[in-house]
Amino acid sequence: MTRPQVIINLHGGLVQDVFCSVPGAQVLVVDWDVEGSFPGEPGIVDVPLAAGPCQACVSDFPTASLNELAGTDVEAAIDAACQQGVLCDQQPSVCP
Repeated sequence: MTRPQVIINLHGGLVQDVFCSVPGAQVLVVDWDVEGSFPGEPGIVDVPLAAGPCQACVSDFPTASLNELAGTDVEAAIDAACQQGVLCDQQPSVCP
């Protein structure tokens, strides 16, 4: 049985795309790098931690089907990782 896959595309520390093999999956992004943000901005929450309160940005990120990877730079990066043996669990759906 093939495991579900989630591919997160980051650029410049920001999530650009999320691809998922399971339709309807919910992806929540928690970003602790909120310097310069203000309370009340969309997604900014106060987080009570044992070390003291801090803030994070929490957002619900839309997913795209794995089929939408075709021909993208993300697919090229995954193909290169497969060819170079970087991925340790080379599933047929990712590594041909």
